[in-house]
Amino acid sequence: MKVKDIFENITGILLDLMKKAKADGTSWTKPFANRRYISCEGYHYTGLNTLWLSLAFIKKDKHYTRKVWGTYRQWAKHGCKVPKGKSIKLIRPQPFEKEVELRDGSKAKRKFNFYTAFDVWNIEDVIGDTKKFEYFDKFENKVNDIVKAEQFVKNTKANIFETGEAMAYYNPTTDAICMPIKQSFINTQNSTATENYYCTLLHELTHWTGHESRCKRNLSTKFAKMEYAFEELVAELGSCFMATNLNITSNPREDHAQYLNSWIKCLEDNEDAIIRASTLSSKAVKYCESLQPITEEKVA
Repeated sequence: MKVKDIFENITGILLDLMKKAKADGTSWTKPFANRRYISCEGYHYTGLNTLWLSLAFIKKDKHYTRKVWGTYRQWAKHGCKVPKGKSIKLIRPQPFEKEVELRDGSKAKRKFNFYTAFDVWNIEDVIGDTKKFEYFDKFENKVNDIVKAEQFVKNTKANIFETGEAMAYYNPTTDAICMPIKQSFINTQNSTATENYYCTLLHELTHWTGHESRCKRNLSTKFAKMEYAFEELVAELGSCFMATNLNITSNPREDHAQYLNSWIKCLEDNEDAIIRASTLSSKAVKYCESLQPITEEKVA
């Protein structure tokens, strides 16, 4: 499988899931929510690899319950063997610089990413002694995670205001996040009130990173524009990636249904939309992480 095939498969599976939810008249529960995958070397997979590991086996017979993966060499290093035909390909960005011509006719170097693919195997298929990895995919309890989420958001120093309004939003003009009071969030069929609150907050925090002084994305406020649907997709992925890193169970917001048609059209009309959205959301997550105190946790 080539890198392009991975992108196309991700888009295809996402579209199938969205269309099925729309046809059934049900809420779309994101399959890439609450997933934190780790390599047998102790590094957490991030960005599009997290999304792909969540989606890859939706249409296959086997469902992996363990979240530990590794390459042939990584498993071999620990005395384990891997079976043929059981791997999944992930992607690795290879940064490079290229000279481009600017609008004024001058030339400048710009950074780009070239993607390569590599194979990984799940711990459930590995042959050998894997007892040392027993606690690799065991994470903190939810109570600690919520405290961690509060501190994570606080460390960004984003301007967040509680209002009497019933909706959450980011205002680019005032550079402020407006949130309903915590007491207004309720339990829903698939989520607790606490989960709904934090996942909504992380969604708006991703929008906040798009300000021209930060990650500088197009923050159009016109709902009909495709740019708006694309930015909402970026914010949803960013929310899920951050919720995953903070070990918060992430489920759909109550207003997801109104975005579903726009997301479907966005993915259908732009074959590279998923990689662009994932790249931008990963950049947003890394920006928020750069505002956190330095820790010893390894991420890859």
